[in-house]
This record gives sequence, C-alpha cells and structure tokens, in this order.
Amino acid sequence: MPMRRVLCILLLCLSVSSCRLYDRLFKGDAVARVGKDVLYRSDVENLNIKGFSPEDSARMVERYIQSWAKDRLLLEMAESRLSKADRDVEAQLEEYRQQLLVYRYEQQYVEQRLDTVVTEAEYRMFYDANPQSFETHVPLMRGVYIKISDNSPNLNPIKSLYRTRVEEDMDRLGQLCYTSADKYYIFDDWVSLEVVAEEAGMELQEVAGILDDRSYMERSRMGYTYLVSVSDYVPAGSLAPYGYCRPRIRDVILSRRKQELITSLERNLLNDAIGSDKLIIYSEKK
Repeated sequence: MPMRRVLCILLLCLSVSSCRLYDRLFKGDAVARVGKDVLYRSDVENLNIKGFSPEDSARMVERYIQSWAKDRLLLEMAESRLSKADRDVEAQLEEYRQQLLVYRYEQQYVEQRLDTVVTEAEYRMFYDANPQSFETHVPLMRGVYIKISDNSPNLNPIKSLYRTRVEEDMDRLGQLCYTSADKYYIFDDWVSLEVVAEEAGMELQEVAGILDDRSYMERSRMGYTYLVSVSDYVPAGSLAPYGYCRPRIRDVILSRRKQELITSLERNLLNDAIGSDKLIIYSEKK
C-alpha cells in the first residue's frame, strides 16, 4: 500500500477510537509489503497506541510503517548493489557474537566477585595521592541561592538577611523565603557554580567574575532579583574539596577493582590452560 494512501486512510480515521483504529485501517492481516517482506497487523498492534488520541495514534502508525518500509528498501538496495564480498558479513557477525559472549561473562564474573565496600581510609588515601586528578575546572561553592520577584513585599527584608551567618537570622530568612521566594536553596554540600549560573540565567564567567572578588551577588533581570551568598568558595584551577570528589573517587576505585578482576581472570585462564596442556604454544624452530 503506497505511503500516501496509508496517510489518507489514517486521516480519515481520526475520529475513530484507538482501540478500533486497526479494524478501520486494515481489512486483513497484511499492512504493507516490500518485495517478499510483509508487515503484519500484529506487528503494528505491538505499538500499543491505546490511550492516545486518534490523531496521535494515526501519526504513530504512519511513522512506524514508513520506518519499517525504509529499512527494508535500504536493505534491498544494499543487497542488490553491494558485491558478493561486501555482502559476506559472516566473519564480522561471528566476531561480534564472540565479543558479546565474552563481555557478558566478564560482567557476570565481576558482579559475583566485586567488593563494593570502600573504606574512609581508602577514599582519603586516593584523594591525597592524586591531587592532580581533582583540579576543578569550574568554581565550586557552598552557600545560599534565592530567586524572588521584584514586587515581593519581603524583597528588602530578605536582602538584609541573605548574607547572614547568625543562626537565628538564617531561620528567619528561611521563613521569609518559604512564603515569598520563587526558589530558595541552601547548598550545604559543594556545588558547581554552573548550577547557580544556570538558575540565574547568567553566563558562568559573569557569575565567577563577581564571586571571585566578593562573597555575594545581587542581580535583577526580567522582574526577578537573584541573590547569592557564598560561605565557602573554590576558584577554578584549584584542588576540589574532598567532599565534592568523594563520589568520583568511589567510581574510580571500583573501576580499578573491576579491571583487576578481569586481568586476574585472563591471567589464570592462560596459566591453567598452559599447565593442563589445553594451550600449547609452538616455538619457532631455528
């Protein structure tokens, strides 16, 4: 069935509920054909379009049919235009099969044996031994971020409090922001300044330029005031704090353990095979 005809039928059926769409579209089991390849009604029904509007259902069916037809037509073209040598993919398929089986076994082997416990001493030792690996390329901060409407009656009280370090004042700031601010974050953990810049709709370089010189920022744009108060700050190019690096350290340590397990597996396989004469390496005669 030509694609244009399919589309016309689909558009005529927009008023039909999705559960009856197939009955109206296709009288038999066959939906489309490319050469000897046939797309059947059951294949299209696997789309599970129930719950979508008739318009969306029709579009999904049409896209699926066109995608199916395109894949078959491209395959047909490739098989007819490529040389016999280029069509021979048995060696590549076998190589991929072998690689996939080995990969799956290695994954299973590692999952069954990997020690995922990382002690605090191991975290610290790795951090102290690899300072060059933890240089931050963007500024990092801890502190307060506030976005509040310029028309808020609590804007001035909040501006007078957001730079405070007094616990009672921080509690009062939190109460005011809870009722008045559009967004209010207390970053107790280290966060990239990119996050703050994106929230404020500003360029990272602009925000960094301000906070490199002082511990706060006030900016108004598009009817909102953005307030940032920094309690701790690390400029770009400096050693990132241990707490910020800790999740990354865990990933590196576990990755190394995985590689060690795989290396050990390969070494033991070779040694066992040589010891049992399963593997024989013939020396070149001189």
